Amino acid sequence: MKKIITASIVCFSLIFSAHAQTSTKAKHGAVETKQMLKDSLHLTDVQADSVISIREEFKAKMKNVTSDGTLSADKRKEELKPLREQMKMRLKAILTNEQMEKLQEMRKGKTNDDNQ
Repeated sequence: MKKIITASIVCFSLIFSAHAQTSTKAKHGAVETKQMLKDSLHLTDVQADSVISIREEFKAKMKNVTSDGTLSADKRKEELKPLREQMKMRLKAILTNEQMEKLQEMRKGKTNDDNQ
């Protein structure tokens, strides 16, 4: 009985430890993303937080569409297009024209890097 309890405690400790590391990495990644946005686009803290918030909101919505196995590729594109437009409009509301252009350039560069 003691072995079962000990094994359970060890398992729970490992699970919580792994979860804590994942959470820490996610937080660290968010801090790096915010700093990168601030440096690259010359954003204020409020702007950077807003951009991250908008991106996370639409990332979740887009993931719902892309992970829907019942949709054809054309239907998926059709449903993603208005989401992208909504996200773009929300970003335009908080960024200057120059910042928006730079963000789009950065995205194009990332897309090109991902395709190579």
